[in-house]
Amino acid sequence: MSVYCLADFHLSNQVDKPMHKFGQEWEDHDRKIKENLQRVLTDADLLLIPGDVSWAINLYEAKKDLVFISELPGRKILLRGNHDYWWGTLRRNYRAMEKWQIDNIDFLQNNAFRVEDPDLGGLLIAGTRGWIFPNDPKWQKSDQKIFEREIQRLALSLSQAEKLRKSGDKLIVMTHFPPVNQQLAISEFTKLMYNHQADVCVFGHIHHRESPYQLSGELIHGIPLVLTACDQVDFRPILLDDYLKS
Repeated sequence: MSVYCLADFHLSNQVDKPMHKFGQEWEDHDRKIKENLQRVLTDADLLLIPGDVSWAINLYEAKKDLVFISELPGRKILLRGNHDYWWGTLRRNYRAMEKWQIDNIDFLQNNAFRVEDPDLGGLLIAGTRGWIFPNDPKWQKSDQKIFEREIQRLALSLSQAEKLRKSGDKLIVMTHFPPVNQQLAISEFTKLMYNHQADVCVFGHIHHRESPYQLSGELIHGIPLVLTACDQVDFRPILLDDYLKS
């Protein structure tokens, strides 16, 4: 098994939300995603998708996008992004998967997963969406409650991961928003990751080349941070195996 990550699919198979208006690189982007993933993934692999999966506003509208993802190779673990308005409760999401006969998609929200592989050993996956930071120019008073809730959700997810942990396990943390501010300072998010001995954190959300978040394994608080937004990595999945080997 190998572990890959790719964020920000921004699919719109049932809604009118063309992505090419955001830049030429988004032209026919779903085909690029499909071809690139089919080129490297096998059904034995794990694909992490840290948010902004679909432009749909409810589960019904997201059906074709989730079917598209289910038809890609491997097991998929999805995290909610700020544009995933279709995302319901875990119970509702899994009920839809059962109805649509999709058995290779899982949802990460206030929970955690453990997978085991002969080569990589035990892997724990935890995470939360995250939010903008208080020094962000767009910050408003109403953001404080959301920001604090996301810290609590990461703590909850990591505590769930600890219940699953076995000796020697590696820990992957997924966030949608970057887990640090634009100054790349240690944050409450990275403190939690550090305290739980995270081996790598993957995130998305960032869509401009001049961002300070153009990170491909740089260490912050001792944790490699990896930007995986698809338009920033040429719509090619990022292989995480090297971060997970002893």
